[in-house]
Amino acid sequence: MKSPLEKFTLVEILSIGIAAVVGLFAMIQGYFILLFITFYFIAISLVCEAFIFLHKKDTAHAGKQLVRAVCIFIFITYMIFQI
Repeated sequence: MKSPLEKFTLVEILSIGIAAVVGLFAMIQGYFILLFITFYFIAISLVCEAFIFLHKKDTAHAGKQLVRAVCIFIFITYMIFQI
């Protein structure tokens, strides 16, 4: 029987892996847009982790992770419009 959290865990791991690869490529090539995309993937992984904590009834940690994800999302979106 599969865990209901398996999908969130898989998305979290995939988004962190994609963020690592895209971030490394962005640093080597110097593409700012790929660096911004990397931070969006990190925000996605934080949202998935917040859902996992929420399912485990740990609302304090879920809230902290969600606030971190929203801050990253807002900051990166602001930076994109400033360029």
